[in-house]
Amino acid sequence: MKDEAFGIVPIFIEQTDDSTEIQFLLIRHWAGHWGFPKGHAEPGETAIATARRELEEETGIQSCNVLDDTSFVEHYRFTKDDQLIEKTVTYFLGIVSSKAVTCQEQEIQAYTWVNFDTALQTITFDQARRILRRAQTYLQDHPVF
Repeated sequence: MKDEAFGIVPIFIEQTDDSTEIQFLLIRHWAGHWGFPKGHAEPGETAIATARRELEEETGIQSCNVLDDTSFVEHYRFTKDDQLIEKTVTYFLGIVSSKAVTCQEQEIQAYTWVNFDTALQTITFDQARRILRRAQTYLQDHPVF
């Protein structure tokens, strides 16, 4: 069975006179793993609209500048109820203006804002780490600040 979801890699950029710090928002899903906000589309919903809605549902974040000129895709397989699921998740980069998060307990267990190195150590699955690395490379090659 094929399954598709969409998400956002939330990014907060803090600039001072002499430096720029980039932080990534990670969430802890109820299954226990750390990653990015994501979810399934509702009927007629676009990929970006789904990603925005899931970000808001899971974190309460409404103000997010989604960079729609690029996306990152992860593919993985897992078994659920004795059925093999082939999942594809498309992520967009989203620049947020505030680190304020309202943890939606029915959606996620916890959240944390972390720098790139800490995010690499915190993220549970290799596929999500690849998404993070690609996001970091994109930000280095296409400064958004």
